[in-house]
Amino acid sequence: MDRTTVSVVQFESSLGPADDGTRERMADAISAANADLVVFPELATTGYHIFDDLPDVAEPVPGPTTERLGEAAAAADTAVLFGMPVREDSQVYNSAVWLDADGAVHTRYDKRHCWGTEQASFATGDEYVVVDAPFGRVGIQICYDLNFPASSAALARAGCDILVNISAWTARLERDWQTLLPARAVEQGAYVVGCNQAGTEAGRTFCGRSAVFEPDGTRIAELGDSPGQLSVPLEPEIVAAERRRNPMREDRPATDADASEW
Repeated sequence: MDRTTVSVVQFESSLGPADDGTRERMADAISAANADLVVFPELATTGYHIFDDLPDVAEPVPGPTTERLGEAAAAADTAVLFGMPVREDSQVYNSAVWLDADGAVHTRYDKRHCWGTEQASFATGDEYVVVDAPFGRVGIQICYDLNFPASSAALARAGCDILVNISAWTARLERDWQTLLPARAVEQGAYVVGCNQAGTEAGRTFCGRSAVFEPDGTRIAELGDSPGQLSVPLEPEIVAAERRRNPMREDRPATDADASEW
């Protein structure tokens, strides 16, 4: 891992199909970031409560949204990670899309752990994704994945230095959000970046509280419950020092690799 700057965009989405207004708001945030990686929340392009309209709002990848945000990424020379509903064949996925700093689509991660009513609307992903970025290895999660320790452990086994969770976490469960993010940092000896939605949508309020945690669980930056953006430098020396202090990766039994998705 090299020293890198991550910009977290606590975005208030507009509910409905991604349009030019949403894409331009996201492009503006990318341009303003001055970072190596810009992160947006789960389903940032459409809002979260779009289950009944998924056939109309889901897009292919590549598609109009990845094209416009790719232009912004290339102009800013930064990688971008954002959430959107992706249509592939007859399925729709709750996905996180990674754009490289040249604007090209690098990969996408399809959410493995779908929450409650999501299961009737989204197909479930079957692979974990770690991006080998120029500045380090980045593991990707979406929202409810955070509740399953085996998910984070799989990303750690794949060598991630930075674990990014993009979310649409509600205020009703804010305590869980604030508890699980630092816990995963300590467990996996990695930086943890939590990027959440803000605002109220379909009568439900998101808790915001996007934050960045060091590998020992120390919170080094946090937003409140309103839309906002923060940029944080991540230091490789801190990761190395914490893994020496607390060598959980080396001490984890080999049998843990077969842990079920509890």
